[in-house]
Amino acid sequence: MRRGYVVAYATLEDFFGDIVGKARQGQGISEADLARTAGLTPGEIGQIESYALTPDDERIHALAKALNLNGEKLAGIARGWVPVHSNASFERAALAVDRTILNVGMEVNCYGLKCKRTGEGALIDAGGQARRILDMVDRMQVRVTHILLTHGHGDHVGALREMKEATGGRVCCCERDFSLLGGLEPLVDEVVEEGWETEVGALKIEAVSLPGHTSGGIGYGTDGVFFSGDALFAGSLGGARGAAYTGQIEAVRRKVLCRDEKVWIFPGHGPITTVEEERAHNPFFA
Repeated sequence: MRRGYVVAYATLEDFFGDIVGKARQGQGISEADLARTAGLTPGEIGQIESYALTPDDERIHALAKALNLNGEKLAGIARGWVPVHSNASFERAALAVDRTILNVGMEVNCYGLKCKRTGEGALIDAGGQARRILDMVDRMQVRVTHILLTHGHGDHVGALREMKEATGGRVCCCERDFSLLGGLEPLVDEVVEEGWETEVGALKIEAVSLPGHTSGGIGYGTDGVFFSGDALFAGSLGGARGAAYTGQIEAVRRKVLCRDEKVWIFPGHGPITTVEEERAHNPFFA
């Protein structure tokens, strides 16, 4: 976990060891079983997952095979791949997206989406540090009409009450994540499910269900952009176990990575990426 005030990312959210750990735990594979299959020792698996060891490419490919990951992509993560647009701004004729990185015990992204035609816009997640989020709103000169929640974890909703009071934005969230909101569910104005749509200014926003990391995980897409929450990170994904793990990978494959390769992806944590880069570099996808 990084500490302090970060305004840009120099690395991925998940390092090589994180990815190995998420894939192993997601599939319920013990350190001993993974070591035996990949030709390593349990101690070496522990070292990999604690960032103390990065093995050579041959053993990386053996690990990838044992974990149902793509070996060449996993080796690329180990070599330090980062997306081209990690910290870039996004602006087109119709819309603009800005980001502030919040420190709420961990780093988490909050995004502002602005319809340039009307000046109206949305916040995507509101994890904490309300003043920093409002500074972004002021910088963008946007009138917030919606607060779109990708899921209910506290690091994504910690400033929800302050943001609703300050902006009047309609809070949108999947009902399956209400139990995670810590008493904030009365603030929700619209229940979001697969196929839900709304308009933010002149922009049509579509929602897709991306369960796994949480049962009510939601992604939001509009013209050339997609907000993936914790269902998909640059080079990785949010943690899940068992059927939720495999289901999340399949949902992301069918509903996110099927989009035009030029679509920019704005994850809940870590750098900004694109559909093209995730197809080419994310080891969870063949």
